[in-house]
Amino acid sequence: MSAHQPPSRPPGAPHAPGLSGPSGPSRGTSGWAVASLIFSILWLCGAGSLLAVVLGVIALARIRRTGQNGRGLAVAGLILGVLGLLAGAGLALIGRPADRGRQSEYTDIVLDARGTGGVATAGVTYSFGGDTSDSAHVRLPWRKEERRELRELDVVRIDVRNHTAGGSVGCRITVDGRVAKTAEVAGGHRTASCLYNPITAH
Repeated sequence: MSAHQPPSRPPGAPHAPGLSGPSGPSRGTSGWAVASLIFSILWLCGAGSLLAVVLGVIALARIRRTGQNGRGLAVAGLILGVLGLLAGAGLALIGRPADRGRQSEYTDIVLDARGTGGVATAGVTYSFGGDTSDSAHVRLPWRKEERRELRELDVVRIDVRNHTAGGSVGCRITVDGRVAKTAEVAGGHRTASCLYNPITAH
């Protein structure tokens, strides 16, 4: 053996680090990117879209720093999340006019009770939505004027009860100057009923 020849590597000795050998472990796919895409699909009434945007931004920042896979997933989750937020905002804007339409407006309402054929008094029951009043004996003709805020489910009603053995009684509901309902019944101990429903009136 020559004095200048380096000693051979003993059998089984490890390779010098950095010179050869298998590459390091795979970096894998970013879990933040996967979560962003999942939440963007779920939407969850806008909450999922917001989480998708936040997670997508975090995923892109981490992928840029670590070199992980999943940039496409993060971008997709971010875009879908933004679209979901825009869709939620659009639905909210569309719903507001509908809510305003469901809200009631102040309405001038006149209730009338009358009697003919000798009927001078009657029992009157009337209601505005959930507010109900009852009078066993009122002098006819009778009138009640109200300015009320009526919602779609609020019903205006008046019942006029004839306590005598003959004659006739009648009722009328006037809404904003227009006669909405009228009724009259002949005969003793009968009831005339008028009902105004804002839903069916339109």
